[in-house]
Amino acid sequence: MSTHRHDASSISNVSSSSIVQIAFNSNPTPHHCGYCNTDGSCSAGIVASKMLVDDYLLLMDRGWRKCGTYYYKSLMDKTCCPLYTIRCDANNFELSRSQRRVIQTMNRFINENIKPGEHINVSSEPQTSASSTPSIMNKQKKTKSTSIQSKSTTNKFNNNKINLNEWIKTQPNTNAIQLIRHILTNDTPPSDELLNRLRSRQKRWYKKLLKLKTQNKLSFETDIHLLIKRFDRMKTNSIRSLEQMLQFNDKPKNKFECRLVRSYPTSEEFLCTLKDSHSIYERYQMAIHGDGKSECSLSQFKRFLCQSSLEKDCSRIPASKIPSCGYGCFHLQYYLNGKIIACSVIDILPGGVSSVYFYYEPDLGFLKLGVYSALKEIELTRRLAREIPDIKHYYLGFYVHTCVKMRYKGQYKPSYLLCPETYTWHRIEKCIPLLNTHKYVRFESDLSKVDENEENNTEQLKLRVGHQIKTLLQLQAIDKHYYAYMLNLFKTFAKFAGRICANRIIIDLN
Repeated sequence: MSTHRHDASSISNVSSSSIVQIAFNSNPTPHHCGYCNTDGSCSAGIVASKMLVDDYLLLMDRGWRKCGTYYYKSLMDKTCCPLYTIRCDANNFELSRSQRRVIQTMNRFINENIKPGEHINVSSEPQTSASSTPSIMNKQKKTKSTSIQSKSTTNKFNNNKINLNEWIKTQPNTNAIQLIRHILTNDTPPSDELLNRLRSRQKRWYKKLLKLKTQNKLSFETDIHLLIKRFDRMKTNSIRSLEQMLQFNDKPKNKFECRLVRSYPTSEEFLCTLKDSHSIYERYQMAIHGDGKSECSLSQFKRFLCQSSLEKDCSRIPASKIPSCGYGCFHLQYYLNGKIIACSVIDILPGGVSSVYFYYEPDLGFLKLGVYSALKEIELTRRLAREIPDIKHYYLGFYVHTCVKMRYKGQYKPSYLLCPETYTWHRIEKCIPLLNTHKYVRFESDLSKVDENEENNTEQLKLRVGHQIKTLLQLQAIDKHYYAYMLNLFKTFAKFAGRICANRIIIDLN
């Protein structure tokens, strides 16, 4: 009877647990590194026949990453190119000027069918030759500047002067006003704290004031009526949000849409688009990465970006914490005029959206779809966060400082890197100076802090032997030689996985 109860309990445990097999040894052999093209890459891995989404989130927050059914963690102090997990705070995402330009390029193409470098043809204006266009534009610029000068001259003649000292007394004590007062009363630059609170437009205004001061043209008596216009525009023209910028016109010339389809378990919509999606992937791999046709076959595409062991259901997560789309593996497909042109491969997890891979139609490279897709994935994360507040982070995979072409991931701010020793998160701006000096860095400056989730006790590990779940002591009683051989691997797995995952993930020894 007792054996029967134990078997039933084992079956119950298996059905609600992640199941993995250890796929590394005590002395991992270095292998080829795609970042520096040497044989110095060193990592530990597991193969999961089943992975629950909350377990994977915990593993990601300890430096793990998945590729199909294989989950791996870089041995940071041994590998040639340390892989630092990076994530962005999606709710507080700050659009950079270059990212805004990418959105504007896309909007012009969708709304007006205008590619970068092309100009709008206005039918009401007489056509001119290409050679005469620049001169006309220069004349327009001169006319505009002349009118501005005449307006300012008229204002001066009309005595519309505004004394800085009088004006500043009427203003609330905002960051910008604090900055003006500092410039007027101090020769030293303002504190970094004050400058960091300013928006980019305010910082440009500050530079304008600083230039006037260096030219001895700024004092409490300075006439600042022209500067006030810029200041008022700065206050009233609020910065548009990411969602506002990504909106197209009501009647665009091109039709663009995104569709979120589940890739695992395979959905019907995903199967219907599989052939077209793979065709885009094949052209992308051959054009961008130089792969041969055999290297990007349909079977390889399925193994790489479709097959998975990440379950969509998890009994530990209450229904109130599950978004309407669910958790798991998805393809975010981009369509232009009804045809698929690009695809973001993503995982939706209880704590955020994880970007896995992106491929696009090479002929549309002028749209900078790599940047655009990342912004759309951040937008998706923000939308999910409005539904489930815990889904607030956008994981960009690994930040590889030793590989210059991978540093672009730090441009999505605010971004944080994971400390490889304490597994705490740190602003990338503070990490980069350290990485410029050493390739392996502990980001946590407090040396007394340790990994609070580290597991050194292997007695609680769950081992699957046959159809039963055994402890380490039970395994020792069954086969002491096998126990001795596997003990170090169990300890390494427990340390890398952390206490929570190590004590609930089942290690399959079959």
